[in-house]
Amino acid sequence: MTTTIEDLQALIAQSILSTEAFKNQFAASQEAASRLFQEEKAENARRAEAANHSLEAFKAQLAVSQEATDRRAEAANHSLEAFKAQLAASQEAADRRAEEAAEDSRRLKQRIDDIGKQVGGLNNKFGTFAEGLFLPSVKRILREDFGLEYISERMQKNRKIGGVKTFMELDAFGYSNGSENVACIVEIKSHLRLEAIEQIQRQLKEFPEFFPDHANKRLYGMIAAVDAPQDIIKRVLDEGLYLSLVEDDVSKLVMQEGFVPKNFGKP
Repeated sequence: MTTTIEDLQALIAQSILSTEAFKNQFAASQEAASRLFQEEKAENARRAEAANHSLEAFKAQLAVSQEATDRRAEAANHSLEAFKAQLAASQEAADRRAEEAAEDSRRLKQRIDDIGKQVGGLNNKFGTFAEGLFLPSVKRILREDFGLEYISERMQKNRKIGGVKTFMELDAFGYSNGSENVACIVEIKSHLRLEAIEQIQRQLKEFPEFFPDHANKRLYGMIAAVDAPQDIIKRVLDEGLYLSLVEDDVSKLVMQEGFVPKNFGKP
Protein backbone atom coordinates (compact mmCIF):
# COMPACT_ATOMS: atom_id res chain seq x y z
CA MET A 1 0.00 0.00 0.00
CA THR A 2 1.44 3.39 -0.99
CA THR A 3 1.32 6.19 1.57
CA THR A 4 0.52 9.45 0.07
CA ILE A 5 1.49 12.89 1.24
CA GLU A 6 -2.11 13.45 2.25
CA ASP A 7 -2.07 10.38 4.40
CA LEU A 8 1.18 11.46 6.00
CA GLN A 9 -0.17 14.93 6.71
CA ALA A 10 -3.31 13.48 8.18
CA LEU A 11 -1.27 11.20 10.41
CA ILE A 12 0.88 14.10 11.62
CA ALA A 13 -2.19 16.19 12.29
CA GLN A 14 -3.71 13.35 14.26
CA SER A 15 -0.49 12.95 16.26
CA ILE A 16 -0.44 16.64 17.03
CA LEU A 17 -4.04 16.45 18.21
CA SER A 18 -3.24 13.44 20.40
CA THR A 19 -0.27 15.25 21.88
CA GLU A 20 -2.41 18.29 22.68
CA ALA A 21 -5.06 16.07 24.19
CA PHE A 22 -2.42 14.31 26.27
CA LYS A 23 -1.03 17.71 27.38
CA ASN A 24 -4.51 18.88 28.28
CA GLN A 25 -5.26 15.63 30.12
CA PHE A 26 -1.90 15.75 31.90
CA ALA A 27 -2.47 19.38 32.88
CA ALA A 28 -5.92 18.49 34.19
CA SER A 29 -4.50 15.52 36.08
CA GLN A 30 -1.76 17.67 37.50
CA GLU A 31 -4.27 20.30 38.57
CA ALA A 32 -6.48 17.63 40.17
CA ALA A 33 -3.46 16.13 41.93
CA SER A 34 -2.40 19.58 43.14
CA ARG A 35 -5.93 20.25 44.37
CA LEU A 36 -6.06 16.86 46.17
CA PHE A 37 -2.65 17.55 47.68
CA GLN A 38 -3.79 20.94 48.95
CA GLU A 39 -6.96 19.44 50.32
CA GLU A 40 -5.01 16.61 52.00
CA LYS A 41 -2.55 19.14 53.36
CA ALA A 42 -5.35 21.27 54.73
CA GLU A 43 -7.02 18.17 56.24
CA ASN A 44 -3.76 17.08 57.81
CA ALA A 45 -3.24 20.61 59.17
CA ARG A 46 -6.78 20.56 60.55
CA ARG A 47 -6.20 17.13 62.10
CA ALA A 48 -2.86 18.26 63.52
CA GLU A 49 -4.51 21.34 65.00
CA ALA A 50 -7.32 19.18 66.41
CA ALA A 51 -4.78 16.72 67.80
CA ASN A 52 -2.86 19.60 69.31
CA HIS A 53 -6.07 20.91 70.86
CA SER A 54 -6.81 17.41 72.20
CA LEU A 55 -3.30 17.14 73.60
CA GLU A 56 -3.61 20.53 75.28
CA ALA A 57 -6.99 19.55 76.66
CA PHE A 58 -5.54 16.25 77.90
CA LYS A 59 -2.63 18.11 79.49
CA ALA A 60 -5.07 20.49 81.15
CA GLN A 61 -7.23 17.60 82.34
CA LEU A 62 -4.15 15.76 83.56
CA ALA A 63 -3.02 18.86 85.44
CA VAL A 64 -6.48 19.19 87.01
CA SER A 65 -6.47 15.48 87.94
CA GLN A 66 -2.98 15.78 89.39
CA GLU A 67 -4.05 18.84 91.37
CA ALA A 68 -7.12 16.95 92.64
CA THR A 69 -4.93 13.94 93.48
CA ASP A 70 -2.47 16.15 95.33
CA ARG A 71 -5.35 17.81 97.16
CA ARG A 72 -6.83 14.42 98.14
CA ALA A 73 -3.38 13.18 99.18
CA GLU A 74 -2.91 16.25 101.32
CA ALA A 75 -6.38 15.81 102.83
CA ALA A 76 -5.65 12.13 103.44
CA ASN A 77 -2.35 13.05 105.09
CA HIS A 78 -4.15 15.57 107.28
CA SER A 79 -6.77 12.92 108.14
CA LEU A 80 -3.99 10.43 108.95
CA GLU A 81 -2.25 12.94 111.16
CA ALA A 82 -5.56 13.77 112.86
CA PHE A 83 -6.25 10.04 113.32
CA LYS A 84 -2.78 9.53 114.77
CA ALA A 85 -3.33 12.43 117.16
CA GLN A 86 -6.78 11.09 118.11
CA LEU A 87 -5.36 7.59 118.57
CA ALA A 88 -2.56 8.92 120.74
CA ALA A 89 -5.09 10.90 122.81
CA SER A 90 -7.34 7.82 123.11
CA GLN A 91 -4.39 5.65 124.13
CA GLU A 92 -3.34 8.22 126.69
CA ALA A 93 -6.90 8.37 128.03
CA ALA A 94 -7.10 4.56 128.08
CA ASP A 95 -3.78 4.32 129.94
CA ARG A 96 -4.99 6.93 132.40
CA ARG A 97 -8.29 5.08 132.91
CA ALA A 98 -6.38 1.80 133.32
CA GLU A 99 -4.16 3.38 135.97
CA GLU A 100 -7.20 4.85 137.71
CA ALA A 101 -8.99 1.48 137.55
CA ALA A 102 -5.92 -0.27 138.96
CA GLU A 103 -5.73 2.28 141.75
CA ASP A 104 -9.46 1.93 142.44
CA SER A 105 -9.06 -1.85 142.47
CA ARG A 106 -6.14 -1.60 144.86
CA ARG A 107 -8.10 0.73 147.17
CA LEU A 108 -11.17 -1.53 146.97
CA LYS A 109 -9.08 -4.59 147.82
CA GLN A 110 -7.52 -2.72 150.72
CA ARG A 111 -10.99 -1.66 151.86
CA ILE A 112 -12.28 -5.22 151.60
CA ASP A 113 -9.26 -6.49 153.54
CA ASP A 114 -9.85 -3.85 156.21
CA ILE A 115 -13.55 -4.72 156.41
CA GLY A 116 -12.65 -8.42 156.52
CA LYS A 117 -10.32 -7.77 159.44
CA GLN A 118 -12.98 -5.70 161.17
CA VAL A 119 -15.65 -8.34 160.56
CA GLY A 120 -13.24 -11.06 161.64
CA GLY A 121 -12.57 -9.12 164.80
CA LEU A 122 -16.28 -8.67 165.40
CA ASN A 123 -16.88 -12.38 164.75
CA ASN A 124 -14.16 -13.30 167.20
CA LYS A 125 -15.57 -10.90 169.77
CA PHE A 126 -19.11 -12.14 169.19
CA GLY A 127 -17.93 -15.75 169.34
CA THR A 128 -16.17 -15.04 172.62
CA PHE A 129 -19.31 -13.29 173.84
CA ALA A 130 -21.46 -16.29 172.81
CA GLU A 131 -19.12 -18.66 174.63
CA GLY A 132 -19.27 -16.53 177.75
CA LEU A 133 -23.05 -16.37 177.47
CA PHE A 134 -23.49 -20.10 176.89
CA LEU A 135 -20.90 -21.57 179.22
CA PRO A 136 -22.99 -21.32 182.42
CA SER A 137 -25.98 -22.91 180.66
CA VAL A 138 -23.81 -25.57 179.01
CA LYS A 139 -22.17 -26.45 182.33
CA ARG A 140 -25.62 -26.70 183.93
CA ILE A 141 -26.85 -29.02 181.13
CA LEU A 142 -23.76 -31.23 181.43
CA ARG A 143 -24.14 -31.39 185.19
CA GLU A 144 -27.94 -31.68 185.57
CA ASP A 145 -29.17 -33.29 182.32
CA PHE A 146 -26.16 -35.47 181.58
CA GLY A 147 -25.13 -36.10 185.21
CA LEU A 148 -21.43 -35.58 184.51
CA GLU A 149 -19.06 -35.15 187.45
CA TYR A 150 -16.22 -33.14 185.97
CA ILE A 151 -16.76 -30.15 183.68
CA SER A 152 -14.09 -27.98 182.08
CA GLU A 153 -14.21 -25.05 179.69
CA ARG A 154 -11.88 -24.01 176.86
CA MET A 155 -9.68 -27.08 176.95
CA GLN A 156 -6.63 -27.01 174.65
CA LYS A 157 -4.23 -29.78 173.70
CA ASN A 158 -1.23 -30.06 171.34
CA ARG A 159 -0.23 -33.42 169.92
CA LYS A 160 2.06 -34.85 167.29
CA ILE A 161 0.14 -37.19 165.03
CA GLY A 162 2.13 -38.86 162.27
CA GLY A 163 5.04 -36.51 162.93
CA VAL A 164 2.84 -33.46 162.38
CA LYS A 165 2.07 -31.07 165.25
CA THR A 166 -1.69 -30.46 165.52
CA PHE A 167 -3.92 -28.54 167.88
CA MET A 168 -7.40 -29.12 169.35
CA GLU A 169 -9.49 -26.71 171.37
CA LEU A 170 -12.77 -27.65 173.03
CA ASP A 171 -15.22 -24.94 174.10
CA ALA A 172 -16.49 -27.18 176.90
CA PHE A 173 -15.90 -30.75 178.07
CA GLY A 174 -17.54 -32.92 180.72
CA TYR A 175 -16.99 -36.51 181.86
CA SER A 176 -17.66 -39.10 184.55
CA ASN A 177 -15.50 -42.04 185.51
CA GLY A 178 -16.46 -45.25 187.26
CA SER A 179 -19.49 -47.17 186.15
CA GLU A 180 -20.73 -44.31 183.96
CA ASN A 181 -17.42 -43.91 182.08
CA VAL A 182 -18.86 -41.30 179.68
CA ALA A 183 -17.69 -38.00 178.18
CA CYS A 184 -19.20 -35.19 176.12
CA ILE A 185 -17.53 -32.43 174.12
CA VAL A 186 -19.37 -29.18 173.34
CA GLU A 187 -18.94 -26.75 170.45
CA ILE A 188 -20.47 -23.27 170.98
CA LYS A 189 -21.59 -21.16 168.00
CA SER A 190 -23.44 -17.88 167.71
CA HIS A 191 -25.13 -18.87 164.41
CA LEU A 192 -25.22 -22.55 163.55
CA ARG A 193 -23.94 -23.54 160.11
CA LEU A 194 -23.07 -26.79 158.40
CA GLU A 195 -19.37 -26.21 159.08
CA ALA A 196 -20.00 -26.56 162.83
CA ILE A 197 -21.32 -30.10 162.32
CA GLU A 198 -18.25 -31.04 160.31
CA GLN A 199 -15.99 -29.43 162.92
CA ILE A 200 -17.38 -31.30 165.92
CA GLN A 201 -17.46 -34.59 163.99
CA ARG A 202 -13.75 -34.12 163.25
CA GLN A 203 -13.09 -33.35 166.92
CA LEU A 204 -15.00 -36.46 168.02
CA LYS A 205 -13.00 -38.58 165.59
CA GLU A 206 -9.61 -37.19 166.66
CA PHE A 207 -10.48 -36.92 170.39
CA PRO A 208 -8.79 -40.20 171.49
CA GLU A 209 -5.49 -39.11 169.91
CA PHE A 210 -5.47 -35.84 171.86
CA PHE A 211 -6.97 -37.13 175.11
CA PRO A 212 -5.86 -40.78 175.45
CA ASP A 213 -6.85 -40.79 179.16
CA HIS A 214 -10.49 -40.68 178.03
CA ALA A 215 -10.11 -42.92 174.96
CA ASN A 216 -11.98 -45.82 176.62
CA LYS A 217 -15.10 -43.80 177.40
CA ARG A 218 -18.42 -43.57 175.64
CA LEU A 219 -18.21 -40.24 173.79
CA TYR A 220 -20.99 -37.86 172.74
CA GLY A 221 -21.09 -34.47 171.06
CA MET A 222 -23.22 -31.40 171.60
CA ILE A 223 -23.59 -28.12 169.72
CA ALA A 224 -24.85 -25.01 171.54
CA ALA A 225 -26.01 -22.07 169.41
CA VAL A 226 -28.01 -18.86 169.66
CA ASP A 227 -30.11 -19.75 166.61
CA ALA A 228 -30.11 -22.19 163.71
CA PRO A 229 -32.06 -22.84 160.48
CA GLN A 230 -34.52 -25.72 160.60
CA ASP A 231 -32.63 -27.77 158.01
CA ILE A 232 -29.40 -27.49 160.03
CA ILE A 233 -31.26 -28.43 163.23
CA LYS A 234 -32.55 -31.56 161.52
CA ARG A 235 -29.07 -32.36 160.21
CA VAL A 236 -27.54 -32.07 163.69
CA LEU A 237 -30.09 -34.42 165.22
CA ASP A 238 -29.87 -36.85 162.28
CA GLU A 239 -26.11 -37.06 162.90
CA GLY A 240 -26.81 -38.14 166.51
CA LEU A 241 -25.48 -34.91 168.04
CA TYR A 242 -27.12 -33.15 170.99
CA LEU A 243 -28.32 -29.61 170.26
CA SER A 244 -28.88 -26.76 172.67
CA LEU A 245 -30.59 -23.52 171.52
CA VAL A 246 -31.61 -20.33 173.25
CA GLU A 247 -35.31 -20.31 174.11
CA ASP A 248 -36.86 -17.54 176.22
CA ASP A 249 -33.36 -16.30 177.06
CA VAL A 250 -32.48 -19.75 178.42
CA SER A 251 -30.37 -22.43 176.72
CA LYS A 252 -32.28 -25.70 176.47
CA LEU A 253 -31.70 -29.06 174.85
CA VAL A 254 -33.64 -29.68 171.66
CA MET A 255 -35.30 -33.05 172.08
CA GLN A 256 -37.33 -34.43 169.19
CA GLU A 257 -39.21 -37.68 169.04
CA GLY A 258 -37.08 -40.52 167.74
CA PHE A 259 -33.76 -38.79 168.50
CA VAL A 260 -30.99 -41.28 169.31
CA PRO A 261 -27.63 -39.82 170.44
CA LYS A 262 -24.63 -41.36 168.71
CA ASN A 263 -21.76 -42.80 170.72
CA PHE A 264 -18.51 -41.77 169.00
CA GLY A 265 -16.31 -43.57 171.54
CA LYS A 266 -16.10 -47.05 173.02
CA PRO A 267 -19.24 -49.18 173.24
